[in-house]
Amino acid sequence: MEENKNIEPEQQPQNISKEVTTPEENILPEPDATVTEISNPSQPENMEVHHPHHITHKKKWTEYLLEFLMLFLAVFLGFVAENIREHNIEQHRAKDFAKSMVQDLQNDTAAIVVQKRSAGIFIAITDSLLDISKRRLEGRNAAEFSFYTRFMYWTVPLAWNRATFEQIKNSGSLRYFKNYQLLEKLMKYDGLVNEIEGEFRNHQTRGNMLLNEITEIIDPGIHHALSAHMLAALDTMRQKTKETFISTEVGTLENKRGIITKMLNMVVVQQRNLRFNNARLQQAKKLANELIGDLKKEYHLENE
Repeated sequence: MEENKNIEPEQQPQNISKEVTTPEENILPEPDATVTEISNPSQPENMEVHHPHHITHKKKWTEYLLEFLMLFLAVFLGFVAENIREHNIEQHRAKDFAKSMVQDLQNDTAAIVVQKRSAGIFIAITDSLLDISKRRLEGRNAAEFSFYTRFMYWTVPLAWNRATFEQIKNSGSLRYFKNYQLLEKLMKYDGLVNEIEGEFRNHQTRGNMLLNEITEIIDPGIHHALSAHMLAALDTMRQKTKETFISTEVGTLENKRGIITKMLNMVVVQQRNLRFNNARLQQAKKLANELIGDLKKEYHLENE
């Protein structure tokens, strides 16, 4: 029994170490902050990605040529489109001017007919005055001479319709008319009208000079009665009305031979220039009719 007391208690093995867990060992590792790409499971693995040229990449000459051609084509097409638009605008304006000018020319031709007719009457009664002046100017001869004398200061100018053409010239719109033959006719017509107007101004000046002489020759009563009648209507005057004036008692005009001679000389000048101007009026009428036809054909105005 005593021997058992001396037995030492069994010692634990020295080589077994205790596993000690520290709080730090339970912390999950932090994700790497440098990782920025997130994989997309829906994206194909082999998808092709376009990479732009590097800044030092040199283009081929064909690429430069293609870019130049594309730029040139864009500029050229823009230029063509602008030209077409401008051409259409000019064509529209030219047609409007042509339509207005046709109306003006038609009015001119109508006015020319009236003017030529009035000038023809003046020329005819000048011949009548010259014939009557060869007789003794007393009684019926004096009355008839007074009747025709009243119309010798006729100076009614032709009312030309030039508003459209003047607007075209002053605004520089003559360039809208591309038909140069038509444009040449327009300029010729304008020059002819200027010549005719110049002669009518001279005619008016001589007519004003005649007025002083005429008022000294004819009786105021006859002058007043004839003021209601126009030269242009003289050839349509009723014979009865005309006979009334010719039958009126008028004092002798033999004592006014001096001023009558002076008046007749001026009347002859008027007659000569009216004959010359009538020839130009006929020319202007012909040219106006040609222009009307040309403008209608050029701008398709036949049915307007």
